[in-house]
Amino acid sequence: MLSIDGITSFSYKPLKLAIYFGIFTSLSGFLYLFIVLGQRLFTTTTIPGWSSLIILQLIFGGLILLLLGIVGEYIGRIYEEVKDRPLYIVESSSGFEQKEANIIRLHSETHS
Repeated sequence: MLSIDGITSFSYKPLKLAIYFGIFTSLSGFLYLFIVLGQRLFTTTTIPGWSSLIILQLIFGGLILLLLGIVGEYIGRIYEEVKDRPLYIVESSSGFEQKEANIIRLHSETHS
């Protein structure tokens, strides 16, 4: 349980797995559709009704997973923005001391 928390707490990359798994499931549903159509046209070994249910389940299940992964991407990006981390970290700066003092002074004058 702790390992799952460790994987999901620091990254939203596992949410991308839903996108890939959804694409894979939908594509396998479409592939199976062609296989079943081939069996239906060229053989008599198909079970009536079963194949159409499985095909629909695979295609719609894959689409749901795909959309869930897309929503997960948005949530992951929101999570990154909410952390409010700087885009970069500056090790040292030079010549900004006077500008920072002016900005602080202007900010305090406008809010008083």
